[in-house]
Amino acid sequence: MSQNHNQTSISPVDLANEPDRWIVIDVRKPTARLASGLAMPGAVWRHPFDAANWADAYRGMRVAVCCVHGHEVSQAVRGFMADTGIEAVIVEGGFEAWKAAGLPVTPVERADV
Repeated sequence: MSQNHNQTSISPVDLANEPDRWIVIDVRKPTARLASGLAMPGAVWRHPFDAANWADAYRGMRVAVCCVHGHEVSQAVRGFMADTGIEAVIVEGGFEAWKAAGLPVTPVERADV
């Protein structure tokens, strides 16, 4: 993991090793999140299509955004945040890579979505 301000991604293992340094935002679509039934412990779920209404709350924080595979959804949210001056990184490989690495997961409550 790079320590410069141009960092655009972080591996699941690096993120897990630095839990107190990051705010993790789960930006999986509601259907994908409910279908998996699992989430990263401590992650905050935010609707990816509503980033204009919630992104500014994370200004000045170290943010890692996570979707299912770390592609379109998290890249779009990260791009939006960057365009508005908010630093964020993508979790490489998304939630599926987090699970594949054997990292902890927690059940998703329907009320959380």
